[in-house]
Amino acid sequence: MSVRRLGLVGALGAVTLVIGAVAGPGVGLSQPGAAPTSSPAASRHVLVVSVDGLHQSDLDWYVTRHPSSALSGVVGRGNNFTQAQTPVPSDSFPGMVAQLTGGNPATTGVYYDDSYNHALLPPGTTRCAGVSPGTEVNYSEALDKNPNALDAGQGLAGLPGNILAMTNNPRSVIDPGTLPVDPARCSPVYPHDYLRVNTVFQVARAAGLVTAWSDKHAAYDILNGPDTTTGAPAIQDLFTPEINSQADVLPPGQDWTSDNTKTQQYDAYKVRAVLNEVDGYDHSRTHTVGVPGIFGMNFQSVSTAQKLPTSDGQPGGYQADHTPGPVLRSALDFIDTQVGPCSARSSTSTSPIPPPSSSPPSTASHPSNPPTSPASPTARSWTA
Repeated sequence: MSVRRLGLVGALGAVTLVIGAVAGPGVGLSQPGAAPTSSPAASRHVLVVSVDGLHQSDLDWYVTRHPSSALSGVVGRGNNFTQAQTPVPSDSFPGMVAQLTGGNPATTGVYYDDSYNHALLPPGTTRCAGVSPGTEVNYSEALDKNPNALDAGQGLAGLPGNILAMTNNPRSVIDPGTLPVDPARCSPVYPHDYLRVNTVFQVARAAGLVTAWSDKHAAYDILNGPDTTTGAPAIQDLFTPEINSQADVLPPGQDWTSDNTKTQQYDAYKVRAVLNEVDGYDHSRTHTVGVPGIFGMNFQSVSTAQKLPTSDGQPGGYQADHTPGPVLRSALDFIDTQVGPCSARSSTSTSPIPPPSSSPPSTASHPSNPPTSPASPTARSWTA
């Protein structure tokens, strides 16, 4: 099995690496605008790695100074797209939604994780008749049953070491009383049904592929996309340890973003989940499910390294010459050491993909094209 690695770069605050394990020979294009030299090879497994805060300049700086690094290998052997931009406002939640739907905020309905909606009713509304619409929609850690717990309130023992035992369906750790209410059904609107378009995971499931993802809040249930007629989550294994929970050994009130070493520890839990999935297991390494057709995770270590004034006695952010300072350099080194095993294991994985289902094919949404997969009618009719 040969390997194709694609570096897809967001110029304004997030870099996404797409690592595809390819069945058959890799084939490239000739000059731009020309026909392919032969039929492109199809990726059997696509691993998406999103790095919050990583700029194009950061990646260029690191690759230049570390030509033998894993990041250099991914970029050097793939396609490096440098003209992408994040949605406005630039933030994790709308940015990740954009990457996994192809939609912009006007299409997806997601401008931020904390916004206002003129059509929905306030959280906690149980008798909807006569209630005036309009409410804050907060899809952040505020949804968790216990925002201070790494498992978001699941109640696991042995945390943080046992965090991989966390549920693969974060809807179970969302407090429905924190959710906005749909006036038509007088019921809470979970994040996945707030999204107006379908996601790449729904497309993959329609093709019979295994799906998985790891992110920082239970609210990333939104990446499942609107429920279809099956009602089953499109992401079969969604691992979402709460990053804004109380971090172990830190003083009360300090979460995993308060210290960059703790952020790296937190990110490493998600890397372990991904490596388990590369090996054909679920994120907890409990069940054999096959290597996902599309899966991945989000890193937060670079973002906190940029934001923290200091961490472990070292200055965060950038130096006077605009190059990464000590904490940020450490975070970049950490990302490189974590991407290396993911890339290496994905290139040697031979786990078969289940045969396609008999479900009709679906097409990923694009800002100019409405989604074609069925979805909740109310999810498409709300106007923020």
